[in-house]
Amino acid sequence: MVISIPNLLNVSALIVLVLYIYSILGVFIFSDVRSGDTITQYTNFWNFYSAFITLFKCSTGENWYLTMFDVSKT
Repeated sequence: MVISIPNLLNVSALIVLVLYIYSILGVFIFSDVRSGDTITQYTNFWNFYSAFITLFKCSTGENWYLTMFDVSKT
């Protein structure tokens, strides 16, 4: 268990880097989406922090398809 901790840190850093890049892209592409079923004041792409949290929620599998439908209506 202790031997695998450095590998888990590497994988976690890679996941955070991917979420960081896609959050920046999401802000540039989807910042004009203002409302929807899942796009609210807490889950949106209006700024980097909200986009990062939204992408993290989508990566865990929590209603990712509803967010996809909301941003595809633009």
